[in-house]
Amino acid sequence: MAEIQQLQHLKIPLEDIVVATNNFAEDTLIGKGGFGRVYKGQLPRSGESSITVAIKRLDETMTGQGMREFGMEILLLASYKHTNLVSLVGFSDEGAEKILVYKYELNGSLDKLLDSPDLTWERRLRICLGAARGLEYLHAGVGTSHRVIHRDIKSSNILLDFKWEAKISDFGLSKIGPMNQELTFLFSNASGTSGYIDPEYQNTGVLSKESDVYSFGVVMFEVLCGRLATIVRFHDERRFLSSFVKRHYREGGSNEIIMGVLRDQIKPYSLQTFSRVAYWCLNETRNQRPWMKMVVQELQSSFEYQIGSPTRLWGSNTGGHPWSLLLDNNNLKLRKIEIDHKGWIFSLGFTVEDLNGSSISSHYGGNGGPSGDQPSEISFDEDEEITEILGTVGETPGRVVYTIISSLCIVTNKRRHERFGRETGTNFSISWDIGSFAGFYGRAGFYLDGLGFYSKTNTV
Repeated sequence: MAEIQQLQHLKIPLEDIVVATNNFAEDTLIGKGGFGRVYKGQLPRSGESSITVAIKRLDETMTGQGMREFGMEILLLASYKHTNLVSLVGFSDEGAEKILVYKYELNGSLDKLLDSPDLTWERRLRICLGAARGLEYLHAGVGTSHRVIHRDIKSSNILLDFKWEAKISDFGLSKIGPMNQELTFLFSNASGTSGYIDPEYQNTGVLSKESDVYSFGVVMFEVLCGRLATIVRFHDERRFLSSFVKRHYREGGSNEIIMGVLRDQIKPYSLQTFSRVAYWCLNETRNQRPWMKMVVQELQSSFEYQIGSPTRLWGSNTGGHPWSLLLDNNNLKLRKIEIDHKGWIFSLGFTVEDLNGSSISSHYGGNGGPSGDQPSEISFDEDEEITEILGTVGETPGRVVYTIISSLCIVTNKRRHERFGRETGTNFSISWDIGSFAGFYGRAGFYLDGLGFYSKTNTV
């Protein structure tokens, strides 16, 4: 507990907490569990203002392990700040009282809403994406010299604020390690929650950040299926969601497990991308699971497939990794396209401008493989708009054949940017006589494997 001595500025007088909860009155109780009870209250701040808080009062019979978890929660949340992590307001440790005070999140925990028909697919995607970004931040150690394994990722530990933004909570079991070492720990007994625990961690005692990834995959399937990871009343394969969905996914019956009210809401590419990465997270072998950075990228693509109006995808729908650039919903203006090409298209780079005039660049393809020696650049005028895109889908030569985009031609309302790459293979084209161009999406690895576009309907 020595570290807590350095955080005395976060200490809240017990008398303030007693007042905020009306002496821990039953009508302020909002949750309870093995750790203790949670109350809602109004905590006074400077002046006459107050803040709505959630007050976790830990059980007075807490063991040494409980004290360690109490200290870890304070230390971690005082050190790590992110939009998608719960906010620690302060703590109290006067006498036998051990209390944690958090900013109150209006919409409660995700587990209570999994089967709600009011939680639309778009909102579910936003929640998953936010939680994934929070977990990526912990694993990557952004802005710190250490990174964190949460160790108890589950839907009840994902809170939702008034805007339905996800907040990861409950860091008592978390482990912190230095950035310059492989982050693994060995335990004689695996800790966590049944139904979410990484099977490799459970069988070997080896904990890694990929253990969090497995648990997050379970949460993603909870969101898709509208049910908890474990349902004890079932005595067949349905009891544990992870084994249930893996069988259905392997047998091509993943549509059968989707929550009924979501089936008509989910667009095909959104579902395909979401379910694929969720299944990837559940790989039995930890080094075959994705990093959280990859999960974030896949979820971003799934979200943009959902809210945009994508065309069909030309080229390969399996090669490389998904990517997308949606302009209209993000209030972005396309300023430049960079095309690396020779016999085919190796990569695309984009520079966009936001409403504040700031430039943002992104690049897709050319990942560790060969590159072309004919880089070309298209710069767009202020009033220039894409009206048509043409291209060809071809195959790479050699024993290992890849389906790729072999050429591109971009036409605007002002000029024709001539064909890049080599015109070979199957032709494709799309024009915006009705509606307008709104962005790109596709798949890319060594090459530009697949390419599709977003459209928007113009309204008066």
